[in-house]
Amino acid sequence: MGLPQLETCCFVFDLKTGNIIMGCLNAVMSFIITIIMTVVAASLPPLQEKAFEEKDLEAEAATTGLYVMSIILVLMFLAKFCFDVVFVYGVVVERAGIVRAYFFMWAVFFFLSMFTFFLNAPHYDAGTICVEVFYIGLNIYAILLSNSFYKQLNTREVV
Repeated sequence: MGLPQLETCCFVFDLKTGNIIMGCLNAVMSFIITIIMTVVAASLPPLQEKAFEEKDLEAEAATTGLYVMSIILVLMFLAKFCFDVVFVYGVVVERAGIVRAYFFMWAVFFFLSMFTFFLNAPHYDAGTICVEVFYIGLNIYAILLSNSFYKQLNTREVV
């Protein structure tokens, strides 16, 4: 049993057009989350200094961990943005290898992103959490679309 196969995107577009749209949306969302995580990382040093001055070791350790995770997320989402752009190119030129590579990259990235985000979710504000939850849902649908398009490309090549 595998992933469900989709025939269309949003019941309107064909798989190729849907993958281009979802790839572009993913690229935009990856870029937005990169900016948000950069702002979060930039806002943490004053909190670290305050905890250091108050000699609150627990708060200092928490802000340091959050800072490191925010930097990791910035780098991950920046890489994801680059992969999203390559994915859109792969869909446009109908290269099954690029679509398959994106599928595997997405699976690894998805689990890493989920782990680091939910590990630090209590420290983020409501806006960041809402954007991330929307982004996760968008990526789940995008992976279903890309898998369906990959299968469609493979059956098209066999015939």
